[in-house]
Amino acid sequence: MEIYRWDLDKTYLETDFESVRGLVRSAIEAPEEKRNVPGSAALLRALSRRPGARVVILSGSPTQMREVLTQKLRLDGINFAELHLKDNVRNLRKGRLRAIKGQFGYKLPALFAGRVGLGRAVSEHLFGDDAEIDAFVYSVFADAVAGRLTPVEVSRIMEAAGAYPDTRMRAIETLESIPTAEAVERIFIRLEKGVPPSKFAPLGTRLVPIFSWFQAALVLYGADRLEAADVRAVAIEVGKTRGIGPRAIANLFQDIVRRGHVELSAMERLVEELGEGDVGPAIEACRRRVSWLRNTTYRTPSPPRGLDYVAALKAFR
Repeated sequence: MEIYRWDLDKTYLETDFESVRGLVRSAIEAPEEKRNVPGSAALLRALSRRPGARVVILSGSPTQMREVLTQKLRLDGINFAELHLKDNVRNLRKGRLRAIKGQFGYKLPALFAGRVGLGRAVSEHLFGDDAEIDAFVYSVFADAVAGRLTPVEVSRIMEAAGAYPDTRMRAIETLESIPTAEAVERIFIRLEKGVPPSKFAPLGTRLVPIFSWFQAALVLYGADRLEAADVRAVAIEVGKTRGIGPRAIANLFQDIVRRGHVELSAMERLVEELGEGDVGPAIEACRRRVSWLRNTTYRTPSPPRGLDYVAALKAFR
């Protein structure tokens, strides 16, 4: 089994958190009015159709939006196994104001709960953005499940992130019931706020900062998680975005290879498989970049050593 856990806002859907108008619009929009992050729907469709794959949605959106979000996912042809939303009405009634805005104390226990009952061989890919702290939540989850973080360390990190004591206790109890495993293969973080990829370097090579879901599709193809036709579908969807022509597609292609997240040999195979067709000009531009990359030296990212999550979280904020 393969699990693909996705955030929604700014990962799958273009959501405006920065203004009251944007929040109101998000709450009242019909499913067909909601805008996708370019490439997200095509990528989710492809992943959800893989044999043995399960798409799980874990979002900070309120539970009151379940129906409209379910309809939106179905309109986009996405088969999902679970949809988890945040019960902020309950938090408000209990006076848990930090929990309304905070994501660490909500998402990490939910991620641990999602591993209960799964075997060690079940792999996970996690998808988020840089608008909140998805990168840190996902990384702590991965290291805790792998046994690189003790329950005491996880509790200390959650406390630094503002989680309530009972939430920390529940998370630790769940973690202690999960078999230790190198479960998380990759963490994809969409750079929506323009945070430079280098800022995520302390979190290691497992984390892949991306400027477009087309880059995630390239990495997943290189890992034998997608077919060439799936990458084509993502490229077509991304290519419909204003300002994203063949040259921009080729720039994204070149960038993800130069940063060492995918092997050049896999990309050589991909451009040959894709050929011409609907994305001919873009693929031809990528083919020219392959020729250039063959004669270019670039550094493969190295894994970090002994990350202090509490200090890294404070520095990131």
